[in-house]
This record gives sequence, structure tokens and C-alpha cells, in this order.
Amino acid sequence: FSIMNATKKRKITKKGYLLLGAILICILISLTAFLITQQKKSSAVSPPEVITVSTLEKIINVKELSTFTAVYNGIASVGDTENDEQPDYYVSYEARVKAGIVMDDVQIAVDNNNKVITVTLPKVEITEINVDISSLDFIFYNLKANTSSVTQEAYKACEDDAKEEVETQEAILTLAKQNAVNIIKALTSPIVEQLDAEYQLVIE
Repeated sequence: FSIMNATKKRKITKKGYLLLGAILICILISLTAFLITQQKKSSAVSPPEVITVSTLEKIINVKELSTFTAVYNGIASVGDTENDEQPDYYVSYEARVKAGIVMDDVQIAVDNNNKVITVTLPKVEITEINVDISSLDFIFYNLKANTSSVTQEAYKACEDDAKEEVETQEAILTLAKQNAVNIIKALTSPIVEQLDAEYQLVIE
């Protein structure tokens, strides 16, 4: 009797495993069908994004971009209004000069057929000049020019001198332009690659 009972138990256990396996297969089939259906719905609801000019403009939505900062040491001369060849005094100064581009002047063109994005940068300009007023050091030729308002006059002369001198230094403008290219590329490349990696980004 004990042998027959054990055999019967083994048969019942085997049927149980078969039934459990069948249930699991049904669950897997149903789950697979559900996931396929959801994927199709998601594809239908979310069409692929198209790269547009407005999308790229939002990424670089800043008024002004300073791309290079330099410390400049110079000497400005302030002349006599009656005789410009003879300055009233010289003033040495230290100034922090920033160069960059005006972002409103950046031009963006998108060629969706050839998948090319062209970003044209404007001319690099001197965007900011900060003269350190504590660095001003005077040499007077006309002692009458040493008045209470001389510092204000000298400060303006130093700003003008720094702007004129820096704008003629091609190395500063070249570095500022290269930095502008690198910054624009760093801002836009990740978004372009995310939307469509086949697009080519050209910055001029």
C-alpha cells in the first residue's frame, strides 16, 4: 500500500509541474503581446523630432557671450585742449578686458535634406573694459591739470586707450573667436546628436 501511495503522489506532482509550466507560458505570451502593443502605441504618439532653427536658438539663448578675458597694462596720455601735441599728463593703468560676440547676431541655417546645420558667428568685439581705478598712476607735465576731477577724466581716457589698443591685437580677437566656436559647439552638439546623430554641425 505504501509503494502505491508514493507512486500516486509522484504522478500528482508531475501533473502539477506541467500545469504550472503551462500557466507560465500563457503569462509570458500575454506579457509579450502587451509590450508589443504598448510599443506600437508609443511610436504612434511620439513621432521623431525634427531639428529646427528655433530649437537651436533656444539652446544659445543668451544676450552676450564673453569668450576671452585678458589683463592689459597700458599708459594713456591726456593732452592740453589748446595744444594736443603736449599732454597735460600721462597715466598708467591696469584693465581687465573681455572679448566676445553678440548672440543676437548669430545666424543659424538648417538644411534638413542634406542634414547640415550651419552656425555663422558675428565678428568678435570688445564687450567689456574694467579699469582698476586703484591702479592709476600719474605723471603730470601741467600741474594745473591735477584737480579734484582728474581721476574721473583719467579713468575715461584709460578706457578709451585700452579699447583702442586691444582692438588692434589680433591674437586676442583670434582666441576669442576660437573660444566662441568651441562654446557654441559644446552647447549644440549634444542636442543635435540626441535628436539625430546623422546631422553635421558647421560653425563659421
